[in-house]
Amino acid sequence: MPSLANLMNVVLVYGTSAEQREGPRYRQPSDTLRFGDHPLQALDLHLHPEGGTRPLLAFLHGGAWQFGDKTRRLTDAKVPFAHGEGWHFASLNFRQVPQVGVAEMARDAAAGVAALFQEAGSYGIESRRIVLMGHSSGAHLAALVASDPALLGAHGLSPARLAGVIANDGAAYLASEPSTGSRFLQRRLLDPAFAGADLAALSPTVHLGAHAGTAPPFLVIHNASRHTRAQALLLAEAVECNRGDVERHEFPGTGIVDHMRISRHFGRKGFGPTEVARAWLRQRLPA
Repeated sequence: MPSLANLMNVVLVYGTSAEQREGPRYRQPSDTLRFGDHPLQALDLHLHPEGGTRPLLAFLHGGAWQFGDKTRRLTDAKVPFAHGEGWHFASLNFRQVPQVGVAEMARDAAAGVAALFQEAGSYGIESRRIVLMGHSSGAHLAALVASDPALLGAHGLSPARLAGVIANDGAAYLASEPSTGSRFLQRRLLDPAFAGADLAALSPTVHLGAHAGTAPPFLVIHNASRHTRAQALLLAEAVECNRGDVERHEFPGTGIVDHMRISRHFGRKGFGPTEVARAWLRQRLPA
């Protein structure tokens, strides 16, 4: 019987050989930057075709902390969206559960973000205008990198160096509270990542409450699912308590298909989350 990871890779259209695909449908990265010895400690850079020094939108993929891959950016609309706004784009990989725990995943994500800052001059990246975005478990990791000062602090950086964070339909912002009402999804997706872990240490809301005045601006996007909304509200409230700038937008949809769509369709012109993010980026980081 196929493993859960293999089934979800099929459902989410991920593939282990995506980096080798060619043809007009697939956008190959401009370069791949490695920030560790493991093959998954790497990120793809999709530099703007006109070159120049530009802001950067960096993306952390979802996959319940257990699966997913940066190569999905070969076909979805996020790269064209970033380029259309005059930005560079990066898509990050990181080690995953069960090979490592969520804390190690967050350290990998922080190391990848730090590498972007460190190599900004080499790639024409405006280091003062790097925005971190994540979907689902990637939104949790993005929020954690932007809230726990120790993660970027290990690389001589602070969360305030980020120009912003876009948290797209995330989970576990407060890991002790439910992110789903389904016992099956809880057992198969959340428990493998968080069972036995220090939930407070892995909760962006806890770090935001403990380190006032450190948060970058947040855009929180989410579907109308009860538990997803509850987690988004907790994150938005924590950013406010941190004295940070936060904007929250809810969109229709409650099921797993809607959850996948809010990432798959992100970047398409006219799609609600795309236009909210476009306006938010233009307001805070004008060209």
